[in-house]
Amino acid sequence: MFASIRPSLLLAALLVTAPLALAQSKDPLFDTLATGIAKARAEQVDALAPNGFQAAVEAHQAALKDAEKSRNADRIRKQLAAGVASLQAANQAAATARVTLKSVIATRADAIAAGAPKFAPEQWLKASTRFNEAAVALERKDAASAQKRAAEAEVLLREVELAAVKGGILNEGRALIAQAEAAKVEKSAPRSLQAAKRYLAQAEQEISANRYDTTLPKNLAAQASYEARHALYLAQLVDSTLQKQKADQSGLEALVLSWEEPLRRVAAEMNLSPKFDAGVQPTLQEMLAAAQQQREQANRLAQELDDRNEQIAALNAEVQRLESRLGGVSEERIALQRRVDAQERMRASIAKVEAAFTPGEARVYRQGDDVVLSLTGIAFPSGRSVVDVSSAPLMVKVRDALVLFPDAPIVVEGHTDANGSDSTNLILSQDRADAVKQYLVSNFGVNPEKISSIGYGEARPVATNETAEGRTRNRRIDLILHVGAAR
Repeated sequence: MFASIRPSLLLAALLVTAPLALAQSKDPLFDTLATGIAKARAEQVDALAPNGFQAAVEAHQAALKDAEKSRNADRIRKQLAAGVASLQAANQAAATARVTLKSVIATRADAIAAGAPKFAPEQWLKASTRFNEAAVALERKDAASAQKRAAEAEVLLREVELAAVKGGILNEGRALIAQAEAAKVEKSAPRSLQAAKRYLAQAEQEISANRYDTTLPKNLAAQASYEARHALYLAQLVDSTLQKQKADQSGLEALVLSWEEPLRRVAAEMNLSPKFDAGVQPTLQEMLAAAQQQREQANRLAQELDDRNEQIAALNAEVQRLESRLGGVSEERIALQRRVDAQERMRASIAKVEAAFTPGEARVYRQGDDVVLSLTGIAFPSGRSVVDVSSAPLMVKVRDALVLFPDAPIVVEGHTDANGSDSTNLILSQDRADAVKQYLVSNFGVNPEKISSIGYGEARPVATNETAEGRTRNRRIDLILHVGAAR
């Protein structure tokens, strides 16, 4: 800011004319110097020319103090003039430093970016002190001393940068491992604690090898933190179980049963019948095989979706080809465009219906040209065929879904679990399907000519009947919307 103003002219401007009311801090001369100091600080002049910058700051503060006490105006002008001169000298020294100390300045910036003041405060203070000495020496025009101190500072700054990178990535894991060691975790969970230490050591090695590629070290450090937390949890669990075992011989049995319960629930959701009389491994293997099968099915569905997208793209291309060939509107183009639009509307409608239901309320999926709403959340009083009042919110969602397919014929299918006799379940499923049909007609005005009902009893399970969760899924109402017939 002051580089383009000659010192003599600026000093003259500060010292001219009759006494001024400098006692007021709003005087533009104060603001001018304050603005210059703020700009210099933003440009890191305070670090590159510390003595000159500090002198400017002290002169400004002294002038403000004297102005508050309404002291002699000439004295205040001299303080401001001295501050301006110091700031000009600092700016010039900083410009020289940016060239002479270019390398160490860049290294200092890297250390700051790595968080050195936060993660390695002691090393940062030592390196900053040496950098300050280099800058001060350059202010004194002692280039040789400045270069020597700068070389030393650069080494220290590189070290503190590395320490900061390690601290930012490793400190959480270090703290957790220290917490685990203080809790004597190695007695109860030695493997997990050793794994945490191993991952942390690998992360540190990776940082030392390349401090600027932190993806792998961050992943290793995160794994170290996980293992340390896991060790703390396991140690607490083992110690608690051993204490209970001393007081109650069933403590270990309760622990094993608590481990089996989540496996049982997950297996039931996968339509499996878990058995733990031979340990958990058979069930785990069965779950793994089922998961692999489901993944393969998901891949097939994804491929089918890609094929559908390609078909739509081909139809769009055909529309464009016909437009370019025929120009204007043709019956063939209109028919093709209607097919494209119908598929897009169908996909959007199904996506909207899927989003409306929670997993506990219904499953929505395509079955050929049909859309299936499998209402696993619908409730009936035990052994009865009247839609429970608690299902009213769910039925409102069903109504909103049907609105999206106004012309589609609907089949209401009733299904039960395997409890009870075949004939009883068949009758119950039919009665409940009829009840849902009547509910839709009476409450939502569904056209009775476009809706039918049928009961299948226990003949079409979608889950195992050997678990409570599976039986719950089998007791359902399926709405089959024949959207293909409505086109």
